[in-house]
Amino acid sequence: MSTKKKKTEKIEKDDSIAANTNSTITFYPEPVTNQLFPTPVLFAKLPRKYTDEEVAFIQKCALNVTKNTGNTTSVDRYVFEEPAMASLKSFVQFYINYYMNEIESPFNPVEAYITQSWLNYTQPKEFHHKHEHPNSYISGVLYINADPEKDKIYFYKNGYKRISLPTERYNQFNSESWWFNVGTCDMVIFPSYLTHMVEQTESKDTRISLSFNTFLKGYIGAEESLTSLHIGEPVDTKQWRKTEVDKPKDGRGGSI
Repeated sequence: MSTKKKKTEKIEKDDSIAANTNSTITFYPEPVTNQLFPTPVLFAKLPRKYTDEEVAFIQKCALNVTKNTGNTTSVDRYVFEEPAMASLKSFVQFYINYYMNEIESPFNPVEAYITQSWLNYTQPKEFHHKHEHPNSYISGVLYINADPEKDKIYFYKNGYKRISLPTERYNQFNSESWWFNVGTCDMVIFPSYLTHMVEQTESKDTRISLSFNTFLKGYIGAEESLTSLHIGEPVDTKQWRKTEVDKPKDGRGGSI
């Protein structure tokens, strides 16, 4: 009496997973997980050292600070308006524009501009409390002095957690928070609503960072959907007004 052995389907690619079904190993293709509606957090690095003029101004601001929750901040809340900081402001604005054009990609002419900007001084054993940035569209931090081995920025998932599941392996889907190491000359730009904080500084040196907020100017919304709003200096509406027919549809379709 002969018996026939059940052959399993051969998968040419290595991206497959094995399932034990009725004592028979079956190989299934590896699934693909799409990240729908992710939160954009942009990282960039200043391609040079800080100039003597910039360092002198930052040290001068350290002499006039106000108490914050966990650390201190400069009394000057518009540091990018100082002539000594003009080059750094241009660097930051370049990546704000990049964020708006490549990530937000607005249909009508609208731009984000820097509103307030200030310096944070965090001494050893100090911290920066958990917070958001109201009345701002996107915010960011430029690190003046930070230790990439010890300094981190923490971000927190917004929203209510409906079911609590203890996690065996953390990833960007199941984590309630996520952190990144940061060092001198690093910059992070993120949506202003995103909760973030800095844990107690373990470095022996003062951690110095420059934070900034932005707001929009131009035309947002659409007349056809009764959401149109103009912010800032008036312009010739004939140069920007477009109809909903001209506007590309939301999202990008795909097959499943």
